Amino acid sequence: MSKLRVAVVGVGHLGQHHARIAASAPDAILSAVVDPDPTRGPEIAAKFKAPWAASLDEVLAEVDAVQIAAPTGFHHALGLQALKAGKHVLMEKPLAATLDEGSALLKALAQARLATPGIVAQVGHLERFNPAVTALRERGFKPRFLEAVRVSPFPARSLEVDVVMDVMIHDLDLLRALVGRPVIEVEAVGVPVLTPYADLVNARLKFEGGAFATVTASRVARKKERTLRAFGDKEYASLDFAAQKLEILRLVMGPDGPEVQPETADIEEGEPLRLEIEAFHAACLGQGTEGVTWEEGQEAMRVADQVQKAVAKSLAEINRA
Repeated sequence: MSKLRVAVVGVGHLGQHHARIAASAPDAILSAVVDPDPTRGPEIAAKFKAPWAASLDEVLAEVDAVQIAAPTGFHHALGLQALKAGKHVLMEKPLAATLDEGSALLKALAQARLATPGIVAQVGHLERFNPAVTALRERGFKPRFLEAVRVSPFPARSLEVDVVMDVMIHDLDLLRALVGRPVIEVEAVGVPVLTPYADLVNARLKFEGGAFATVTASRVARKKERTLRAFGDKEYASLDFAAQKLEILRLVMGPDGPEVQPETADIEEGEPLRLEIEAFHAACLGQGTEGVTWEEGQEAMRVADQVQKAVAKSLAEINRA
């Protein structure tokens, strides 16, 4: 079977890794690096031995799939352009800058599939591909309450958006996937600290069916922490995203009565971004469908929008006090 011809659009902090992985993927060829920066674009293209183009329209006729890692504000226009040309699309998270733009992308995708039924459109929520998350989902764990923490020191990038769209959206998508039900109620508080946008946010989510979750995201912490705790019926899971470690504790009957029995899952470590991109390539080649759909990406944005509105309301109340 022929390899998938891929263009990577946007080769900044994350996009350069898209190019690296596409260049070495078993089922793909990096056919083009697209970036308007006349210094950065050629530099990354040369590094991975691919042609450089300043704009996507220069290479669309020569590729089968597009991996979009450009800034979020460009997602809508680039996605529409790729769909109009009948190309498969992997869009980095978030799907779009606004809910309206996300809805427009979904509408365009539906139209594109009428002309090209096999078009694959996925969103880059890479924590779904973290081996520790995969291990938890394979166990059929049914959470009743979850607590997600994703904090880090102040970054030097992605400061044009708040911490919800930059960081928390990873967990908003993942929590919905783990619970398997939509979010029906959101409460949140947050504060700007070092930027004009909320840099620290805590949210409480209620899911259809009764499950609850608390989510904390911060980019003004002293150290990096990316963890998830999930509580079910007589069992508890503790997950470390960075270490790719999963520990399950279960209540069992021992010789002297009930006791908590710990189990550390045997996990084969892997790079989540590589796993995500190679799954996208496989889906484009008709070899699988694993991936986060645009519909799921839009749902994550819907919840993120609710969190942002709740944060704005809480800030308004603080400012009036």
